[in-house]
Amino acid sequence: MDTQQLITRTERVDNIPLLIAQMRKIGLAELINKHFPAQGNWQELSIVQVTTGWLSYILLAGDHCLNQVEIWAERLLITLSTGLEADVRAPDCSDD
Repeated sequence: MDTQQLITRTERVDNIPLLIAQMRKIGLAELINKHFPAQGNWQELSIVQVTTGWLSYILLAGDHCLNQVEIWAERLLITLSTGLEADVRAPDCSDD
């Protein structure tokens, strides 16, 4: 008999999908790309995706410190990956 182990992960979504949708609606990506050309330091996520994630953290946590975003993102990888339409890893959100 073949048995499989089911692994379940629960994430507290809060308002993240709403915030990301609003940032899309106001054209945040176009504004960022216009005023801040990519420098090539980010390997996986674009500057737009990183900024969108960081702004979501700022608005939800009320904290602008980038050094806490990696810890926050670690608990929300599925939600952030879906909202940012990319494979998000916690180190992508670090302040390094």
